[in-house]
Formats: sequence, C-alpha cells, structure tokens
Amino acid sequence: MKNRVEDIRLDDGNYPTYAWPGGYPLYYVTQDGGILCPNCVNENKELVTGVDPQWHIIAHDVNYEDTGLYCDNCYEEIKPAYTE
Repeated sequence: MKNRVEDIRLDDGNYPTYAWPGGYPLYYVTQDGGILCPNCVNENKELVTGVDPQWHIIAHDVNYEDTGLYCDNCYEEIKPAYTE
C-alpha cells in the first residue's frame, strides 16, 4: 500500500476506480486490513471517512496481478491489470 487516501479524491468528491496514468485497477484498504472496491467506497463515502475500522480507508493500491482479490463488502472480484 503506497498512498494515503486523503490526496486521491477527484474533483467531484468521488474516489477513482483506476490509477492515472495507466488505467490500472485500484482497491482500497481499511483500517482493520479489509479490502474495498471503488464502487463500495463511493457508495459509502460517509462510512469510509468515519472512525469504524471496518470502513475507514487508510490506503489504496493497484491490483497488478492478484486474481484472488475480492471486495469484503460486495464480494466482487477486483480485476487485475495483468493476467496470464
């Protein structure tokens, strides 16, 4: 996990789905170590900026190759940028 989340919001207040430049798929890490997809983060903005460790996002990263990465809220796969 590389980056602090405070600096990543877009002008419209949403969190990005893909890294720029490159278009790599992003995921978000919560305080308790959970993983959230960008859709769940944007649908629950009031929770991710709160104090609940299950929702409070502390970092984001790119999913380069992990084919087993799933959102802990909606259980959708967070697709990797590169596949075999």
